[in-house]
Amino acid sequence: MAITARLPAAGTAAGLVPTLWSRNVLDVVHSVLVILPRVDHTWEPELTKGNIMTVGILNEVSAVEVVVGTAGTAQDMGTGAAKTITINQWWECPIQLDDMTNLQTQVNLVAEAEKESGYAIAKKIDATLGTLFASLGSAAGIQGADGAAITDAVLIEAVEILDEADAPDENRSFIFDPSAKADMLKIDKFVRTDYVREAVIPTGKFGSIYGAPVLITNNLQPATTGGYGCLLQKKALAVIVQMNMKVDHWVEPLKHMQTINTHCLWGVQEMRDSFGVCIYTRKK
Repeated sequence: MAITARLPAAGTAAGLVPTLWSRNVLDVVHSVLVILPRVDHTWEPELTKGNIMTVGILNEVSAVEVVVGTAGTAQDMGTGAAKTITINQWWECPIQLDDMTNLQTQVNLVAEAEKESGYAIAKKIDATLGTLFASLGSAAGIQGADGAAITDAVLIEAVEILDEADAPDENRSFIFDPSAKADMLKIDKFVRTDYVREAVIPTGKFGSIYGAPVLITNNLQPATTGGYGCLLQKKALAVIVQMNMKVDHWVEPLKHMQTINTHCLWGVQEMRDSFGVCIYTRKK
């Protein structure tokens, strides 16, 4: 119900009861960014100049039986095309603030602009890596069905595909969206303490399954109905950030404004197709 009218009735309009503005603001909602730390950064220190890093590929050799009196056939250590990582992603996020607003506001707008500008670039780096998920494990194809719930059988199949490719057990990660998280909470092996060392539901921490952590983000690339998640071994994808995030501030007195701008230069590439497998999620 409405509160009782004030006496005098014009008290609010006369400024006797002021409206106050908080020094805090309602932050922009951010996606959790999880992909960048889970991929290979090996070649970043090497690319100080130039725009392309070429990585040689070694050929797998096999043992042959010794035949006395016959020289063994020499095998080639280097066959196939080399991999290249091209630095072709240069993005920025400028934010402008006028001097009057910046002077009169109770909020530290410069600090907020720095934070939001940097986050926008970090989100874009994660997104460029996410565009590579759909092509992972091309020989096996995308696991699950677009728009269908993720099941234990889908997870086991993905693990088997990486095992058959001799992908190391270390540094594997499931990367999914919230719809997959909801699906996995229905899998007994994931939530029951007799299957895992730490309970998921009581702690609120989303844990691991089949030796790989499960990471959740809203920054996956969309398929038709769902999105493209994956089981990823670290060496499947590579990133080179040639110029780390750089924040520029410049003041334009004649325009009575300043600009805060974050920019970054990087490149991504699929390095080992068989070290990852794409998995459909249920929702975008």
